[in-house]
Amino acid sequence: MNVAITTLVKDLNTTVGTIQVIIAVYALTMASLMLIGGKLQDVIGKKRTFLIGAGIYGIGTTIAALSINSLMLLVGWSILEGIGAALMTPATASIISGTYHGKDRTFALAIWSAMAGVAAAIGPLFGGFLTTFFSWRLGFGLELIIILAILAYSGHIKYFKPIMERSDIDVMGAILSSSGIIVLVAGVLLLNSFKTWTYAPYLMITGILILTVFYFFEKRRISRGKIPLFDINLLKNRDFTLGTSTRLLMNLALAGTVFVMPIFLQAVIGADAFTTGLILMPLTVGLLIFSLVASKISGRLSHRTIIAMGFLVALLGAVLLRSQFTLNAQLIDLVPGMFCLGVGLGLSIPLTADVILTSSGDEKQADASGFMSTAANLGSSMGTAVIGVILILGAISGMYAAIDTTYPNEITKQQYKENINTYFDKLKTTNLEQLRGQTSTASTIVNTTISTAMQWAMDAVSLFMLLGLILTMFMRPFGKEG
Repeated sequence: MNVAITTLVKDLNTTVGTIQVIIAVYALTMASLMLIGGKLQDVIGKKRTFLIGAGIYGIGTTIAALSINSLMLLVGWSILEGIGAALMTPATASIISGTYHGKDRTFALAIWSAMAGVAAAIGPLFGGFLTTFFSWRLGFGLELIIILAILAYSGHIKYFKPIMERSDIDVMGAILSSSGIIVLVAGVLLLNSFKTWTYAPYLMITGILILTVFYFFEKRRISRGKIPLFDINLLKNRDFTLGTSTRLLMNLALAGTVFVMPIFLQAVIGADAFTTGLILMPLTVGLLIFSLVASKISGRLSHRTIIAMGFLVALLGAVLLRSQFTLNAQLIDLVPGMFCLGVGLGLSIPLTADVILTSSGDEKQADASGFMSTAANLGSSMGTAVIGVILILGAISGMYAAIDTTYPNEITKQQYKENINTYFDKLKTTNLEQLRGQTSTASTIVNTTISTAMQWAMDAVSLFMLLGLILTMFMRPFGKEG
């Protein structure tokens, strides 16, 4: 959807701001309902929850495909598909976890995780291809075909008996968790714009406070012998908490990388959507292959060891990439770093799902899958916003350093701050193609600005990987060593 914004504005006779709001509402809807979607599995069953979600998603994608205005797109995609995804996503994890056991479950979850990662990497390419050569509506149409196939083959999905009554549903917990996540994610999304990011901390803090109230409300509900929306006692399980945290960090790094790479490739190098997709392919291929490799070698090495190896390889990939972003960058030079990132993500992401779901026990699969999906969705939302902000800050720092070096003592930090919008407007209108290979002042300033911005972004990704590696060290051995 991000790559189709310009086309959507024209086709639906709306504005860029409206489309961005629609995209944000989808993220808000999905993130805020994941916990509820997870818990509904205990009330109406995993299979029924998944199929109801599929039905809602199918209705939503049909409305979105037929949209004649922005309101139809909002209702169809942002709301109905968001609700459908919130019901389906946790259920997929718990259905897989409940259907398979031992090595088979590890392998099945590896495939599931690999598909999610690959989809995140190729989504922009696929969306751009459809929008450019056919229509963005076709993307929604293809989703409908997939939903129909799911419904047609739904008889093959294993049935799991519900373990809760409808009267046991924690309504207040649902309200608190949804509102807290909505406010938190809204705050994160406000980081995407210079105009709104000053409001972001207030919303994020408010969201955290609401979620804190939710935590103590659930704790009190458990002490009274009532069934909570989410069993917070799972957070006392070290492997569950660390597995969820490392998975969030991986999704954050993946979303951030997939966000900044197309910006550099298209805005700086001038690559088209297809070429951009080709440069992302090494990440996609590495992620897919090594997700399967991770499940195979989990019988020889512990999950902790393999996840740590993944973070190390991904960290190496980010380090390799940070020095490659210049005006004269050669696309082939980006391939090793992108592949290492994919390999690292492939080794780590699938096994974190296995750690999370196995450590929670069979009776808590619904709670675990809902919380895991919420954390992963938060990581993806935060990745785009956080890395986007760091990219902007890096560009600001790089441009000032370049100007100060080129014109020493001619401009103060205060003057630079006051005229920063003017400088960036000039950068946006600069013909970068003419600056390549030159040694002019303009070329030096632009090159330093771009290089510093991308280096900051990759340094942030490296930091996430390092933090994930440290957290992994505190996991208990699981698998071969366990």
